[in-house]
Amino acid sequence: MNDQDFLRVVNEAFTPFLTGLGFSMDTPSISGRLYRSSFTSSRHSVSLSFEPGDEAFFVLVFNREYGELSDMDDRSKTPRLSDLNSGYMNTVSGAERTANESAFRSVVARDEEEKGVT
Repeated sequence: MNDQDFLRVVNEAFTPFLTGLGFSMDTPSISGRLYRSSFTSSRHSVSLSFEPGDEAFFVLVFNREYGELSDMDDRSKTPRLSDLNSGYMNTVSGAERTANESAFRSVVARDEEEKGVT
């Protein structure tokens, strides 16, 4: 995934959902080694990052207290998307799953890397 693909995936898959939850998108940061986009609210910051050399995509949810972000290494305060999936997916109703699938149907993965992200 190149930098333009990263920005497209962020804009198509994450921006509508997170802004709908009251987050605002910060200016993305693109370098040769790391692509990052963040969304902030008064209580949380969601960080999306992709490391092209390692083909690694990360979604982290930081807690914000008194303007400070939680420690990245403390998974109890800074969960990854996989932590949230395992902790909450069993509480999602069938109707909620259907609505989610409908909302994200327009997001098309162009290759296997993007399929893993979306």
